[in-house]
Amino acid sequence: MQKYDFQCRKALLSDDIQAIAKYLHLTDPYIYPGICHNPADEEWVRLISCCSKTEDNIFNIDNLSVVLHDDNIIGILCVVPCGRKLNFLSDTYDLSKDFIDMLKPVTDGYFDPLISESFSYSGFNITNVCVDCNYRNRGIGGIIMSDCIENYGHQILHLDVIAANKPAVNLYKRFGFEITNEYCGFSGDDTKLPCYHMIRTPSNEK
Repeated sequence: MQKYDFQCRKALLSDDIQAIAKYLHLTDPYIYPGICHNPADEEWVRLISCCSKTEDNIFNIDNLSVVLHDDNIIGILCVVPCGRKLNFLSDTYDLSKDFIDMLKPVTDGYFDPLISESFSYSGFNITNVCVDCNYRNRGIGGIIMSDCIENYGHQILHLDVIAANKPAVNLYKRFGFEITNEYCGFSGDDTKLPCYHMIRTPSNEK
């Protein structure tokens, strides 16, 4: 078996929060650019830093895993426990009014429905997966999913994926996920965005 010089582990508060914020931002081409275009935006990094330290937040550090190469973060995974009322934005975060105004459509259109949906599930919900574009096609997606299933695969796993993202859909299928629903996801404008909801049960071991 080919060896890879990559490590996937749970995130730590001592990790590079700018790198974590960057890869969370790059997770989706529609959602996070609706908040700010620059993954290094100071207020975006501050938001993610606050979220990582806030209990029952979707981006709490306990929900995050990172992929490392030579001790540098090159990817991110966020898995949230279902059946718990999570949060995203708090009035206590020191953010400008302009930034909060940009957050509101994404919070209303994406985060609030996502959190409500996760509350109705059992098991865990994979909400964010990202690998640095310079490291793709090197098997890192498989490493991330293997680590995820090792940690959470004893329960039902949920995820949502853009239907046109065939490499991601095929990766998830390889790890036992099945498409259970097709719907139009949040795009931030009038763009129709077909998405799949996929589920993996412990009985779907490959």
